[in-house]
Amino acid sequence: MAQKSKSSNKKGRRKERARRAQQPEINTKALWGAAIFAGIGVALSLYATNLTYMIATGGLDGASGCSINDWINCDLAHSSSYSRLMGIPVSWWGLLFYVFAGSAALNGVLSKNRSKAASYLTTAWILSIFSVLFSIYKATNLVELRVLCPVCVGMYAANIGLMFTIPAGLAQRVGAWASFLSSYLSKIRGKESTLLFEPKPVTMLVTLAVLFGVGWVVVKNYEDRIMNTSGFDLSQQVENHFRQRQILVDPGDEPAVWGNPDAEITIVEFADFQCPGCAEAAARFKPALWEFRHDVKFVFMNYPLDIQINDQMKNQLHSQAGGAARASVCAQEFGDFWDFHDELFRNQVSLGMPLYLRMAERRGWDTTEFAACMARDDVTARVKSDIALAGAVNVAQTPTIYVDGRRLGYWSIPEFVQAVVREALRRKG
Repeated sequence: MAQKSKSSNKKGRRKERARRAQQPEINTKALWGAAIFAGIGVALSLYATNLTYMIATGGLDGASGCSINDWINCDLAHSSSYSRLMGIPVSWWGLLFYVFAGSAALNGVLSKNRSKAASYLTTAWILSIFSVLFSIYKATNLVELRVLCPVCVGMYAANIGLMFTIPAGLAQRVGAWASFLSSYLSKIRGKESTLLFEPKPVTMLVTLAVLFGVGWVVVKNYEDRIMNTSGFDLSQQVENHFRQRQILVDPGDEPAVWGNPDAEITIVEFADFQCPGCAEAAARFKPALWEFRHDVKFVFMNYPLDIQINDQMKNQLHSQAGGAARASVCAQEFGDFWDFHDELFRNQVSLGMPLYLRMAERRGWDTTEFAACMARDDVTARVKSDIALAGAVNVAQTPTIYVDGRRLGYWSIPEFVQAVVREALRRKG
């Protein structure tokens, strides 16, 4: 009896060794490396997704920790249309990929079923190859924007790391990649193959469809909630915008210009420095135009809702807006309009001469000369000229924005702004 039992145990061990010999080899050290790269990707993609929504909802009111100057700047990259894919942030798609790749790597380390683990790992590897190719494409977007986004580059590096560590976890050297993938595809097609595991393509496709599908629904619902865009039909609203009759909105040569002064597309904003909505537009609208800065001429026009300077007002609304408008005209004369403009909006609750003089002093301007500038009749006349144009084009509230003579609604939705500008450029040919 004992001899039979020993014989049975030996046969069982031989079968187990034979079964293991039929399974693919797994390099757990390499897979721990893949898990680390996936973890880095998760952290960076979460940061990037959060930054995208912070900019979309709050604008660029001060630089994030990832932005040093106009060249090394995550904010400008994540405020552009290049930061989105299929209506949601590209970084969120990256997050879903990193979750799948990290799970596959950890499963490969911990699972006793190496064949099943290899199937998930190979799928993650193929995704990593596509992610690297996509990273190259996105890098060309950064070149076009002329910015370096450290967080984006970090995710590109994580993609490359996964592309090398996952196959290493499958004990595949670089020179054997093509042969391994060829065997994998042959196995899927039911042809003779040296592959030591079943690819399970249906299971993999269903898993990916569920992961990415649920991920898209979750973030889209979140976006609709925080941006109040539920039911917003982008293509229909763009079409509605261009159904408007164009009117002539000619700002002349005096007002401050951002972008390309010779551009064919002219965007004119009428705003009040004491208006909360205008402060929101200052933070959110111009960042949405960054990728088009060589294609548009963005003009700021003062329309203070201040009865002391605005003859079109019947009641006083913003008593400090007129003074702020004159200060902005002088800031343009002194050579720093847009930064002064941004700071006025950031300090909206403190508008008044003490603030204007402090701002002038910080810029190294002579405060006596700046105060004298604000008191000049021609400066007041300049503000009144802006107000007169606003009346001529029927501006009734601030902010009011025109893109080539068509009033822009939904200026707070970056995707809409970018779609309108892109279509306007297309129509210009």
